[in-house]
Amino acid sequence: MLLEGRRNGLASLLVSSCMASSIALLSACDPLPGRLRTDPPGTAFNATTSRWRVTSSSGAYGITRQVSTGLNRFAFTETWFAGKQKLSTIGTASYEPSNQINIYQYSKPPGVVVVRTQEGHEELMTEDTVIASTLPQFRVGEKLTYTLRP
Repeated sequence: MLLEGRRNGLASLLVSSCMASSIALLSACDPLPGRLRTDPPGTAFNATTSRWRVTSSSGAYGITRQVSTGLNRFAFTETWFAGKQKLSTIGTASYEPSNQINIYQYSKPPGVVVVRTQEGHEELMTEDTVIASTLPQFRVGEKLTYTLRP
């Protein structure tokens, strides 16, 4: 019985020591690196192929799908919801990395929207600020926040 008590005490001591060592090792490790970049350097984040949730500072929201058509160019489809209204759009875009400007050329409905893009943490979020628009759905100063969908 005494021997069994010593074994249980030793087992508890070993478990406690192992847990303490594991915690010490974990706290001493560097944090894991962020996601690897999926698009070539100098191009817009997630322009190769991606799906986004989008919210507007106007209260509208929607979903976007985009596919790369060349360096700093992509085609997109969007479905926007504002109250009970639904708007489906189709277009192409070009991105200028030097000044972070995206020019969206819509074929449905026809028009052009120019935005300044600010890319978020680890390619998971992008915020566009409208700086010019020929479409009444997008007003100058409006912010469009895109969050990457899985």
